[in-house]
Amino acid sequence: MAAGVGSQDLLITLIGTYFLGQDRPIPSVFLVRLLQEFDVSPVGARNGLSRLAARGLLVLHKPGRNTYYRLSPEAHNHHAERLSEIVNFGEYPIEWDGTWTVALFTVPEKERAQRHLVRSRLAALRFAMLYDGVWVRPGALKNQVSATLSSLNLQKVTVLSGAAVDGGFRGGNPVSAFALESLRESYEQFAASLQTLRADIDAGRVGAADALLQRARVMQDWRNFPDHDPLLPDELLPHDWPLHEARKAFTEVYDGLAELADHRFRSLLADYSTDLAGEVRSLTSAELLALHLPPKGLGPLTGMPDPLLTKE
Repeated sequence: MAAGVGSQDLLITLIGTYFLGQDRPIPSVFLVRLLQEFDVSPVGARNGLSRLAARGLLVLHKPGRNTYYRLSPEAHNHHAERLSEIVNFGEYPIEWDGTWTVALFTVPEKERAQRHLVRSRLAALRFAMLYDGVWVRPGALKNQVSATLSSLNLQKVTVLSGAAVDGGFRGGNPVSAFALESLRESYEQFAASLQTLRADIDAGRVGAADALLQRARVMQDWRNFPDHDPLLPDELLPHDWPLHEARKAFTEVYDGLAELADHRFRSLLADYSTDLAGEVRSLTSAELLALHLPPKGLGPLTGMPDPLLTKE
């Protein structure tokens, strides 16, 4: 699994992936056994379940001496939205009217914590720093930015929305504020890392147990991109931008491993609930793609802070 992925992340990811649309309680002994496939100890798995229940993401059921869990309604709805967002990412072009939003603010040097908070809030809205105290992003987003910054009691704030920019010089072009080269490298490395796996899938060299592990790993790796890509419109990106090739690699692996991964998941579950095992399956990228309409323009992050991705 990817570095830093813990038992809570895996539990929510796997429950949300394989029990999407299901409301039946899941045996806790199965969830503990499932996480052993990912080298999570029984103690770590039980701790993860308890913490998720304490956070309200899982609902505990305890008829008699048996323990069961299921996603809370809020977590279920959010996971469906988040899963669709992750898989849809990169499928549709971003519409743009050619304008920019510019946020300018002043924070005294002694209030460094406040400065960090402002930058974090702007980054969550996909802004990038052009100059110190000057942040930009394509598209009109005046209301969201004004509401965000006004709540922070800054010394001085100005928001310019709908500004036309005729390029710039000496690094002054707003596009230069975005770390596109490092993002390009990340996309290219991601696609390259899947070449051998794609060949093994085509040749039938992947077993069911490995398919379950690899599919979860690929999802965990890919889900970082929607959170860190600034989602610039095509007009502002280099002509050979690697997002689409990276997405193609992701969907081929995610869908290519689906049948085997589902088989492994059901075979593990059948030891604890044959009825439930007969009902579960994951959705393909095409099915997830159909859950939501394509984006209509440049907006802030479409997902809430993801409980499935919160570090433990």
